[in-house]
Amino acid sequence: MDLPRSTSNVSQSSPSELSSSEFSSVESESEDPLALLAKDVKQQLFTTNESLQKSLERRQRELRQDQTRDQYLVFTSVPPEQSSRLSDDGSRTSKYSRFFFNAETGILIAKVMPNPAHELAIRSFDSLISLELRAMNVHRDVRPFGSTTVTVGNWKKEADCCWAPASTNARLSFVVEVGLSESARQLALDARGWLEAYSSSVKLVVTISIKRENPEIVLHRWELAPRGYGVLTRSSPLSARRTAFVKLSRTNNTTSVTGESNMNGTNTTSTQLDLPFGKVVGRPPHQPLERDLVIPEQELRSFAEDIWSEQSLL
Repeated sequence: MDLPRSTSNVSQSSPSELSSSEFSSVESESEDPLALLAKDVKQQLFTTNESLQKSLERRQRELRQDQTRDQYLVFTSVPPEQSSRLSDDGSRTSKYSRFFFNAETGILIAKVMPNPAHELAIRSFDSLISLELRAMNVHRDVRPFGSTTVTVGNWKKEADCCWAPASTNARLSFVVEVGLSESARQLALDARGWLEAYSSSVKLVVTISIKRENPEIVLHRWELAPRGYGVLTRSSPLSARRTAFVKLSRTNNTTSVTGESNMNGTNTTSTQLDLPFGKVVGRPPHQPLERDLVIPEQELRSFAEDIWSEQSLL
């Protein structure tokens, strides 16, 4: 785990956590993160709407049958009207795909949801956030927008689920992306795309990586931090950094929760997921009930076990 390091109260990262070298390369690159994601995936030339939809349907079948672990497809030379048609809620492909489209380059990135466990993770996490907002009586201050399409930089994007302060006219503050653990690099680039785009209002991203073959789920919290090592870009002096992770796993009929969080430059072990109030609600807390959102250990256990049950891993 390549969280910023301090000299005191520092925990050791889990040895089964994603390799720091993989994420270091993702976090240090200054190119448009979604352009990098598109380069990671074999690109297909767009020909017809029917051909594109068949490619999406074929990839979903392959994911369901565990013939592939690659959720992403990339199409080039896509007309803008085609992107709008795919994202329409009436489109059959929109029910199991998320789309990112760059009108300037004609690149369309599709993230195909592999199975019902993926959708369950989205809905369950959405519910956990809603419960926290209601507990603080701020649920009317933050609006859930599901997988709505928004413009971020040069891209039109769909999140798995997202929220915006009610006062900002749907300018998103918090986004969640869910994927297979094999797509960890792509999820990391996706998080960077939400946070680093020059026109983005997003302040906080959570990525949820789900393993297919054994009960293990890893959640990462991503936030903006000053760029290090003298890296400068035209878009922002800030870059996305992972500031916490929580790993959920199960052995001998027991679900374990391990994690690490960075606050004010110090890493500490943690078995809960904390989400900064201001980065979700869009303002500082000012009432007695208002505080950082907390997904406690027991809720995380239940969240994971429901997903594993859907995967037939329990």
